[in-house]
Amino acid sequence: MENWLPKGMLGTPQRTVVVGVAALVVATILLLAYLSHYRSSVKSENATVSVLQATHFIRHGTPAESLARDGSFQVTAVPKDQLKDGAIDDAAELHGQVALNDIYTDQQLTASDFGVTPLSNALSASGDLLGTGTKTGTWRAIAIDLDGTHGIAPQAQTGDHVDVYLQLEGEGTLRLLMDDVLILAAPTQVATGTAAPTGPNYILRVPTKDAPRFAFAADNGQIWFVLRPQQKAKPAGTAPITSSNVFGR
Repeated sequence: MENWLPKGMLGTPQRTVVVGVAALVVATILLLAYLSHYRSSVKSENATVSVLQATHFIRHGTPAESLARDGSFQVTAVPKDQLKDGAIDDAAELHGQVALNDIYTDQQLTASDFGVTPLSNALSASGDLLGTGTKTGTWRAIAIDLDGTHGIAPQAQTGDHVDVYLQLEGEGTLRLLMDDVLILAAPTQVATGTAAPTGPNYILRVPTKDAPRFAFAADNGQIWFVLRPQQKAKPAGTAPITSSNVFGR
């Protein structure tokens, strides 16, 4: 401090005041710098970051593609200090991978939870057929033989969802058999998450209790697929259609 003042200024009351004021200025600058750093530190600790979080239980072996279709995760903001190591914030990072571990509701998805595993040669090992959440194990696969017009080939692809309509032989009424049915495998296409052999038929995923209805419908009537959009699909039309109301509004 002495080097800041002209020679001979120290030792008088005025000089003492000058030294005190200079010291106060320096202390004030240091205090402001500390407060600024403290506020920045607190703000950083309270900041939130976006991560993918499970909306329901995810069983190991489930393909990431089916998780996206089923809404099995959502983007959630969490405090920065609660972020898990390797947390995933972009669903694109999961492309082509499967869940390596069981993931529970509200759990953050991390890189260690997913990876590439050898594909099963069996459709029965498909994560889509197994299902997730409360519907795990309640699905069955059934083959339906349709021509290109009734099956919307080749536009209806593996992983698409369709509304299925049926007109029984000898009956002039077209009815909705089931809406929002997943195509496990389209003709000549491999089922998601497997290396299962392909075939000429559509393989549909249907609830266990409805499998007999589909088997009966396939042998005793004409089935139509109506392709649903991948997002924001509204409910399917349920009114029976006959020759008397086909032109109705």
